[in-house]
Amino acid sequence: MEEGEPLSPLNTEGDDLMTLDPTDAITALLPEVRQKAQVVVVFAHLTQRKTQQLVDDVKGIDIAISGKDGFVNYKPTEVGNDSTGKSLVLEAGERGKYLGALTMVVSEHGKILRYNHEVHALDKNIKDDSLMTLEVTAFKERLKDVRKREAVEQAVGSPTQSANTPHEKFLGAQVCARCHQGAFESWKETHHASSMAPLEKKAMETSAECLKCHVTGFNQPSGYPNLSTELGSVSCEQCHGFGTLHGDKSFVVKPAAESCTTCHDKKNSPNFDYATYWKKISH
Repeated sequence: MEEGEPLSPLNTEGDDLMTLDPTDAITALLPEVRQKAQVVVVFAHLTQRKTQQLVDDVKGIDIAISGKDGFVNYKPTEVGNDSTGKSLVLEAGERGKYLGALTMVVSEHGKILRYNHEVHALDKNIKDDSLMTLEVTAFKERLKDVRKREAVEQAVGSPTQSANTPHEKFLGAQVCARCHQGAFESWKETHHASSMAPLEKKAMETSAECLKCHVTGFNQPSGYPNLSTELGSVSCEQCHGFGTLHGDKSFVVKPAAESCTTCHDKKNSPNFDYATYWKKISH
């Protein structure tokens, strides 16, 4: 959040968040934090200049670690003076290329008496941490899903809420698996579970004409691409209906041939035979 931006609600993957102006947020929290901590450290996704301004405006911050403009502080920037108190502003580059190390001697009253600071380059001589490598890999996969969703929304338009928005919603295959684990495991072995793969192979993953049959709930308020990770395949609800209808008479227990031919028509599946194809996905 940039300093001075207005308050705004932010909903991301089900988490309700509220972003606040940095100065307002820290000013409100600092008195409580000060009662519990000897040293107050602020991690600020702000430029060096704005981080220094924040530390100067809000008295009581001992250390501020900035991380937006990729600047490397080989020597900490001191803000303030001996009478009002000094604060240190640090930044260790970008993309994990450097590691900053700060050691301090702190008085019983929480005053930093002296410190030593070093910046270490994480070059090829430093081995990757195996657990962190897994975290980075997982993050890149999530980022790939986000970028794919953004590309789809840009190409076909983002679904909009309206007075006609259905009350029922898609829940995702993982929810179905809670009670239907056997069917879920069987589904994962079918081509339905990897239905995006042929589109990606042909660089057609943003084609609206193709997506309507290769994902679940295409362009519907609670469907793909709103929940691309969960619904980026032909999963349970594409054939059975909204998960919120489970137990209702409208829920499709076993899809009939006419349900399949919505996508497996003569143009896309000229050799489609319900009995033969059902054996491939029976569960």
